[in-house]
Amino acid sequence: MMNYSMGYPAGFDRNLLQFSQELWNCSTVQARWEELTLFAETLGFEKGAYIIVPKIEGRVEDRQPICLSNHARDWVDHYNTNRYYFKDPGMSHLLSGNPIDQLWTDYTINPTDLVDDEFFNDVRSAGLKFGVTIPLDCSNTQLVGGASFASCERTQAAFDAQMAESYATLKGAVQLFHSHVQEPETLGEFFGFTPREHECLLWLTAGRANKEIAHILNLSEKTVEHHIKRACQRLRVTNRTHAVARAMTFQLLSP
Repeated sequence: MMNYSMGYPAGFDRNLLQFSQELWNCSTVQARWEELTLFAETLGFEKGAYIIVPKIEGRVEDRQPICLSNHARDWVDHYNTNRYYFKDPGMSHLLSGNPIDQLWTDYTINPTDLVDDEFFNDVRSAGLKFGVTIPLDCSNTQLVGGASFASCERTQAAFDAQMAESYATLKGAVQLFHSHVQEPETLGEFFGFTPREHECLLWLTAGRANKEIAHILNLSEKTVEHHIKRACQRLRVTNRTHAVARAMTFQLLSP
């Protein structure tokens, strides 16, 4: 296997310095993600995803990731509907704690018996043959981060050449983006809570019933119920207990 980390290509510092400045000029996670995907496209990586997933042991549902992606909407919907994040070898690689970047060809060209056939066939049908998954350390030790980018190349030789030329620059850009997404208030942007939803979650964590929360916030019980229901939807959970656990895992409950 080629050694893709043996050095930086010409112009590496200049390109990343400019990219870093663009990130600083952005005020939201979404805007920074768009800058990253545009930058990756200049390197020949046309589709990407940024993933944060809990390390929680136990129910596999508790490991449901949060994600940014510029893949086609129909593919993202298909991926989520089929819960492929529990079948994706890239996700398994991130959760394993292995810090080495993983080439997609490890499972899109010659998949092992551990690769789900349905997932493999759908990935190939979507044209996702060559790419790389980059594990990322999170400051919140309950979480695992990672980014996956698909190459626009269609042959092994062209992909090898692309990686030799552009891999270090892509990885540097991903790490710069990741460094901006480590604060709890920034992670909260992935869920998009309104101030009232956040307040209701805080009081829910304190063990308060809807009636008590309504009294504290001077709202009706029906309004509190609505805010909690919306917060659960944003967290992608179905009950209050799971909502509190997931919010605590992502450290979203600071006042």
